[in-house]
Amino acid sequence: MAQTYKYREIYLKTKQDILSQQYNSHEKLPSKRQLANDQNVSINTVKNAYEQLFAEGYIYTKERQGYFVEALNKLIIQDHRIPQPIHNNPTKIKSSYRYSFSHMTTDISQFPIDLWSKHTKEAFRLFQNEMSEIPIYKGPIELRKSIAQLISYKRGVTCYPDQIIVSSGTANLLSALFNTFSNNQKIAMENPGYSRMRKLFIDMGQDVVNIPLDQKGLSVNRVKSEQPDFVVTTPSHQFPTGTIMPISRRIELLNWVTEHNKYIIEDDYDSEYKYGTDNIPSLYSLDKNDRVIYLGTFSKTLMPSLRVSYMVLPYPLLYKFDLATDTAITDLSLINAYTLHLFIKSGNYEKYIRKMHHIYTEKRELFLKVLNKEFKEDISIYDMEAGLHFLLSIKTSLTYQEIEQKAHDNSIELYTLRRFMVDEPANSKVKTLIIGFAKIELEDIEPAILKLKEIIYE
Repeated sequence: MAQTYKYREIYLKTKQDILSQQYNSHEKLPSKRQLANDQNVSINTVKNAYEQLFAEGYIYTKERQGYFVEALNKLIIQDHRIPQPIHNNPTKIKSSYRYSFSHMTTDISQFPIDLWSKHTKEAFRLFQNEMSEIPIYKGPIELRKSIAQLISYKRGVTCYPDQIIVSSGTANLLSALFNTFSNNQKIAMENPGYSRMRKLFIDMGQDVVNIPLDQKGLSVNRVKSEQPDFVVTTPSHQFPTGTIMPISRRIELLNWVTEHNKYIIEDDYDSEYKYGTDNIPSLYSLDKNDRVIYLGTFSKTLMPSLRVSYMVLPYPLLYKFDLATDTAITDLSLINAYTLHLFIKSGNYEKYIRKMHHIYTEKRELFLKVLNKEFKEDISIYDMEAGLHFLLSIKTSLTYQEIEQKAHDNSIELYTLRRFMVDEPANSKVKTLIIGFAKIELEDIEPAILKLKEIIYE
């Protein structure tokens, strides 16, 4: 260990002397034997240091003469100021909250990490060859087959594995899709709606139009007047209002895109959790004319940090997409992909979903009970019996900004409807909050709601 340290010390010191021009160009360095005696180290230690310098181009050798310094220009250093630390934007720094009402989180306390680790080891054993090669852009065929089977019986999405593209996030899938078009597209989005997706399209230079909602979801009349190329919608559990699009509205929207040769992008982001009723069929399951692009994710069922999302493309778009991504390489973690495939295939995915459905049902029911008890007639709960969040409208004189700031000051993670609206909402006496119930522990629900009540009425 001491000799290894000395080798690094000799290497680094000699390199620094060369860079600072302590040696002249083509000047001979001390012989290995001489430097070994001076430093009280072995000749091999000096030899290793010199060979590293030679490999990096700092020195060269002459047969039977020794090592010499290469002719190097002096490295330009413009100033000697001490580097300043990078200060992150304070608004981007995530705090450690005491209570979280976030709609973006899941409860991973019950995640079967031992089973997942077992499948990871199995994936290494079964798919060594596949993981040692450059992966195809669509993701492993094994996972795509598992997803095709899963969404067929869960969501009525009948497709071939070839139609499925798996990636590390919805944003990557949509970016790849719209990069296949040579010109910008007109994209209709729900308002309020998924603000990150809206920003993604705007940053890509797409023409985004905002479509208002009514009690049935997306306004098809407004869609017809705007004439977009693509309509982005969350029909099974509108984000963030929770509205479920009825069959009449779905048929109307499907008929319009079919007649005008347009497309729907169905974001089925948290369809797995329904309470009191069966799952709402996907819009894709009604489509008989290849007009619906289906988006799904494992962020809500497993965990957001897993970063596995997928897209099902209709065949009219698939050939064009495959051509555009022919030489692309996926950004998907292959070990996660193969592990997820085995997790689904073994039945452990469905077993975990059933367990989490029970846990989320219990949390949701307690949330509703305590909210009604504490706020009484001052609140209206828009409970659509689906997903991992609901809307809470509450009577208060506080502004949206004041609610958000007071929640932050009291170590509560809380989001309001303002976050998802294109324009600043009117300052009415009723404010709408997004209440996510996944992450908070059962024993913390009542104290968290009492703290929220204190913030609203303080």
